[in-house]
Amino acid sequence: MFIVSCLLVFFTFLFINVISVENCEKLIKEEQCLEIFENIDNCNDLSYRPQLMDCLVTCGKCDAFTCSNPQPDSVLNCTALVSQCTSTKWERFMKEKCPSTCGKCDVNNANLCKDLADSSVCSTLKFCNSVEFYDNMSEQCASTCNRCPVGGKCVDFAKDCTARKELCTNASYDSLMHRACAKTCNKCDGCFDASMKCDSWMANGFCTKSDPVTRKRYCAKTCKMCSS
Repeated sequence: MFIVSCLLVFFTFLFINVISVENCEKLIKEEQCLEIFENIDNCNDLSYRPQLMDCLVTCGKCDAFTCSNPQPDSVLNCTALVSQCTSTKWERFMKEKCPSTCGKCDVNNANLCKDLADSSVCSTLKFCNSVEFYDNMSEQCASTCNRCPVGGKCVDFAKDCTARKELCTNASYDSLMHRACAKTCNKCDGCFDASMKCDSWMANGFCTKSDPVTRKRYCAKTCKMCSS
């Protein structure tokens, strides 16, 4: 009986681990997904979350780089540890703690656009709408701050874009203003990096391993896709 119990435990463990490394692409139900998510904005609607788990590819949430790290860089600085992504010693740790930085996203950490910080941090909505805190709040409070990707819409995410309009032409703020104030700065069709993680992603092959659409959407400038 003891041996049988041990075998059951082993095969249960094995099954769970097979599922945990299952590739996103194998989970899609294409016809159903295309119908449910014909409106791409439904991908970030919480009421569609149960169906989303079968449609990660359709919703563009299955790329190896575009999930979120479990903790913000202020807690665990994955960007500073990027050289360890390919380390044999630290590979397992980096995949678990820094999947986005290392390009190791899978079905378990797909980019479902959620808050990483606790509610006390994310409830400070005024910081969501400030250029100064845009990147930090986007990383830690994506859902609360309404940073979930929207299909092809050119908008200002920060509310003080008009007041900060002079930064639109400031080279030091070029990437930030693209992300936060695209409409005010008239940068909707320009070539820029939409993600602040492009440097670390490039170091791990994002510019060659990800699909061209994802590459252009997140890191057009870094991946030299401006003319394509």
